[in-house]
Amino acid sequence: MENSRELTTSQQPSSKIKPQWTHRLVWSTLGSLFGAALPCGYCMGVINSPAVHMRSWCESSLFKNYGIGLTPAALDTLWALIVSIYLIGGVLGSACAGWAANRFGRRGCILLSGSLLCLAGVGFLTCRFLESVELLLISRLVVGFGAGLISTCLPLYHSEIAALPQRGTLGVGCSVGFSVGMVVAQILTLDSVFGGEQHWHIALGFYLVFMAICYAAFPYYAESPKWLYIVKQRREEAIHTLIRLRGTNLGLEQEILAMEQESDTKCRTRGLVEVLRDPKMMLPLVLLCAYQGGQQLSGCSSIYYYSVSIFKGSGLSPRTAELLNLAAGNVNLVTSLLGPLLMAKFNRRTLMLLSTCFCGLLMFAFGCLVEHSVLIPWLSFASIASVFLYLFAFQLALGPMPSFIGAELFEVPSRSVALSMGNQVGWGCNFLVGFLFPTMHSILGFWIFIVFSMFSCLLYLLTKFYLPETRNREVSLVAELVSRGFRSKVL
Repeated sequence: MENSRELTTSQQPSSKIKPQWTHRLVWSTLGSLFGAALPCGYCMGVINSPAVHMRSWCESSLFKNYGIGLTPAALDTLWALIVSIYLIGGVLGSACAGWAANRFGRRGCILLSGSLLCLAGVGFLTCRFLESVELLLISRLVVGFGAGLISTCLPLYHSEIAALPQRGTLGVGCSVGFSVGMVVAQILTLDSVFGGEQHWHIALGFYLVFMAICYAAFPYYAESPKWLYIVKQRREEAIHTLIRLRGTNLGLEQEILAMEQESDTKCRTRGLVEVLRDPKMMLPLVLLCAYQGGQQLSGCSSIYYYSVSIFKGSGLSPRTAELLNLAAGNVNLVTSLLGPLLMAKFNRRTLMLLSTCFCGLLMFAFGCLVEHSVLIPWLSFASIASVFLYLFAFQLALGPMPSFIGAELFEVPSRSVALSMGNQVGWGCNFLVGFLFPTMHSILGFWIFIVFSMFSCLLYLLTKFYLPETRNREVSLVAELVSRGFRSKVL
């Protein structure tokens, strides 16, 4: 333990040393972000614009292969399944992510998901030539499984390689990667690029290019020091990794001490049943699951998947709807890029209160404006503005925070299981919106957007009364604040 003795005898106090953005930390973050999160967001957004051509291909392929002629209702159901089976894969991947992150390490879990995404990419590129709807469905399921692993493991990885003051900045990386991926997908699926009848399959698998670039440097990416130190008890290797991430062996006493305390008092990882039975875990689990599920039920998924059809329903031409979809994606991206700065400068509670409040108000306004734009055509412009403002409010906190707030509420032994459970709820609610939105929209009309706004209001109340401030606080202190369930005094 020579390294640890050197650290504890260091004369320079850790509180006076500002964390460095070392090359290994930056490349571990950016490489995993663009090589893992970007492809997952890409696969979420790629299905929107070429929907007309893909639906036509599905109809003709099934008729040619099986002699089955689909009714419009049956084709709608098949298309909803193609869209949402990605989310079923996400639920399954999230269910396995906690085990995989502990078994193979955070870095190993990212490599596993990358293998699944590569396999699915080959399926996307070949399904059109093979005229196989089944291969398209299987590939969407497999890429969803990989995305489920990534959405759980990547925020965990980023939060554990970051120093405490850097945690908020790196914590939003997964959300930013998803947003970048969706915009790239919207650009590449324009009719003038790869979104036409002859090239949509290239658009589906184009994310392999980004993966090839980023995974080439994978051996350089650091493993999580906390996983090495606490889960695997490989302490010398953990300290060596920590020194390489920080660029110095000075000022690391507090990080080493925090890992030592967690390792001594909670020397093994906890299972799902154990976490669920612990009354101290009730409130943090409710917060995490509510944010993950509420993020999708606030209406963002309906915009991501069906924005083109929503804009067309407002009386706009297909070309205008396509361009507005791209513009909405860019607004979502630009505001998501503000996330690292916002999380570093402002408190989590303040941002989440503002975000949920304005998301509820703007989604309510959007529903009302869409309903009355049929009678008053110029209201369609106001409805478009409300969508753009909603995306801005969403990315203040409701978009990025659910992906990493669990890492700030749970200590290492419970963290991977809790994040896995929260992501299962998030992917499940995402599936419900993606699969049921067309049907619910036809039944409820504009009222479906009012329902979405109510979920944002409920999240506002939950935040106001039960979310503790986690910014620049050790996880052990936050865990103590929420340990008494709904009787906790978090302010």
